[in-house]
Amino acid sequence: MIFFLTIVCQDHYQFFNNTITREIILAVMNRMKDRFKCDFPAWVILPDHIHWLIKPNDADYSKVVLAFKRAINLEFKKNEIVANNKIWQDRFWEHTVKNDEDYGRCVDYIHFNPVKHGYVENPHEWRYSSFHDYVAQGFYENDWVGGKDIDVSGSEYD
Repeated sequence: MIFFLTIVCQDHYQFFNNTITREIILAVMNRMKDRFKCDFPAWVILPDHIHWLIKPNDADYSKVVLAFKRAINLEFKKNEIVANNKIWQDRFWEHTVKNDEDYGRCVDYIHFNPVKHGYVENPHEWRYSSFHDYVAQGFYENDWVGGKDIDVSGSEYD
């Protein structure tokens, strides 16, 4: 199974608005991949939330998310990015990917998200996304811009 996750910062505070915090997130994501032997087929890091496709394999994806949140908390404190601030909303949103069409819609949604929120005009301009991997693999053209009508049921909460 594959799950589409949205993990949001407390009160939509923009903790991930710089290269340092985004690089920490990427490093922790890679640690979680190795630790839990799971895959993250698509992802995007935005200033106040993260979208992920997670293929947990034998792992419990909720434990992966919990470990990820805890690791980010520790790294941010260690790097003096936060002191005692609450970084995350208590819960996260999830959607079970139902089939190949749904998978494609989720991937498009993830990659279009920086455009949707007005950070860039084209997904290739957003560095912190798996979009570039998909271009390299031939799934997208570099100038793909998606569309505002991409919908994943429940994703309006991002």
